[in-house]
Amino acid sequence: MDARITKQRLANMLTYDWLKILGTIALAAVVFCVFFMMIATRATVGQTYYIYVYSGLTVGGDFNGLKDDLKNKSVFSYDILDLGSESFNNSGVYGSTAFSARRSAGEGRVMFVSDDRTTDENGKEFSTLLSFIDNEGTSAESFALFLDPQVFLNDCEKYLQKFFGENLSGELNREQARSTFMERNGKDKRFRSAAKKEAGVKQEEARLEKLKKDFLTVREAVDTESLGFVKYTGFGEKEHVIGFSMESLHLTKLVYYTEKDEDREVVTNSKIALCIFNNKEREGDLKYETVNFLAYLLEKYGAVE
Repeated sequence: MDARITKQRLANMLTYDWLKILGTIALAAVVFCVFFMMIATRATVGQTYYIYVYSGLTVGGDFNGLKDDLKNKSVFSYDILDLGSESFNNSGVYGSTAFSARRSAGEGRVMFVSDDRTTDENGKEFSTLLSFIDNEGTSAESFALFLDPQVFLNDCEKYLQKFFGENLSGELNREQARSTFMERNGKDKRFRSAAKKEAGVKQEEARLEKLKKDFLTVREAVDTESLGFVKYTGFGEKEHVIGFSMESLHLTKLVYYTEKDEDREVVTNSKIALCIFNNKEREGDLKYETVNFLAYLLEKYGAVE
């Protein structure tokens, strides 16, 4: 049988079979894409950390590089797989619509928002931050969009006590750390082999050690009033704590508020709040990664300029 490749035969193949060749190539590409999608690790809600800035505030130069800075400084643990930041402006349709879509999908961990307060002719207090709250409610549950930062820190301390003892002064309970890791990541595709699981346990230990260190930093800042709270009075004159006050931090390179002083505009961080979204229990143990972010803010922007 003559199976020689000749110019005529090659021309015939290219003339009549090129569609089959392109189809085969396309099919192979699709198969490869599906394969890699199947074996890739998809970030859960807890493994995602997005930082929002809402209307009323302006982002500084540091905001554009925030994601890279957080990664380079290993602010979050190995278990945060998707990290980012976004700014929303509710003066247009897109900003408010995009923000609502993000929150409807349960996205977002923390939000910088203006706490500039005004009072109308009836003496009713208003602010951008307060506008997020359902004022039709009759109890503290109406403030459920955000976590009470005091309760959040108390819960974090209780969580850490499971690993370091009541006063957080003991050595890490490594068996407890292992158990926690296996419960959360035992079936994670990143840790299929026994060797990778052991490496993951070490990462979990490092996560807990850093969380403890950062928690102590944040707690000291609260105790010394270097980090304050944003409070509102409502519903029977009861006080509600709905965010951290950024007044003592020098955030103007990251995010700032602009106010008028006579004929000039003044950039300030005195009317900025950082609120923690209440994402229920969807984040699991990783809900306390916000403590790491707070420690980062204190370290980078807490020094006197």
